[in-house]
Amino acid sequence: MQAARARAAGARRARSNARGQASREQILRAAVELLQERGYSGLSIAAICERADIAPTSLYWHFGSKAGLMEAVIARTSSGYAERIRASAARGRTRLERLDLLIAGIRELVTTQPLGSLTGVAVVGEGRHVTPELRQALQRAREREFAAITTDLEAELGGSPRAAETLAIVALACTNYAALSHRMQPDDVEVDRILAGLRDAFLRIAGAEGDAG
Repeated sequence: MQAARARAAGARRARSNARGQASREQILRAAVELLQERGYSGLSIAAICERADIAPTSLYWHFGSKAGLMEAVIARTSSGYAERIRASAARGRTRLERLDLLIAGIRELVTTQPLGSLTGVAVVGEGRHVTPELRQALQRAREREFAAITTDLEAELGGSPRAAETLAIVALACTNYAALSHRMQPDDVEVDRILAGLRDAFLRIAGAEGDAG
């Protein structure tokens, strides 16, 4: 009898967790859609709840505040793409193969999901709507992304933290520049020009000209 009750309780918890995860995903999808359509100033709690078909209490339960939601949105639209690009690049057998896979991943991001690299920039640009709490959330997201990229690059360079940090700065700056250029005027030629410059910077800073190892 006790075992049956325990199994029933476990099944109820699993169903509750599944519903909670589904609700969280609905909220995130709604927030990303509205951010793309209206910008941060149009991203009201009421609009998100209406789009996701959930009660405001559910949003606050999952994310705590609008700033907490935006931190999760940044993770979804930016860090998620960054992780996939890094995983793809890691499959390269040589340094140059890994670099070319990295550039290809960045190109796909900025030409198909430009918001993925510009979400934080877009939000911060809406000055008066950015609360101190939101600014701190965006800063945490940026720092996590930067730290992850720097760690990967340091490993790639065999333990050169200064070069890794420089490359991380250059990579993020070029990614944002290419994404902004594509949003202003979708033009693969300009994106390719920017990313060719990024590739060259990687080779020069890493001292990898002609190095296939």
